[in-house]
Amino acid sequence: MSDDRRSETRIDEKTKIFIEVCSASFDNTSPANIIICNSLDLSANGLQVEIDQEVAIGAILRLCAEFGDDETLYLVGETKWVKPAGEHFNVGFELYDAENTDIIGWKKLIAAMLD
Repeated sequence: MSDDRRSETRIDEKTKIFIEVCSASFDNTSPANIIICNSLDLSANGLQVEIDQEVAIGAILRLCAEFGDDETLYLVGETKWVKPAGEHFNVGFELYDAENTDIIGWKKLIAAMLD
């Protein structure tokens, strides 16, 4: 998504993000496939990350964001766009207001960063 289509303020923040691209099997014979990456920017309803592999646009994935040693937030987001960036890919996620996630804590954290 281009900068002019975004209605929210972006925060240039590098934080560790874990993306579950494939869940573990029901019987635990196959582990989850998790990509560890860094954010490029954050907003109240989304984030942009840089990853080493391409993901499908429209995929709904579980995310975990670590802010230092004291704050870990669990989220669900949809890939809205994927752009090649050299040997990596930049991916834009729209975060969902889903049950059993920390979306409220995310929004509060972003609001505090904007103050």
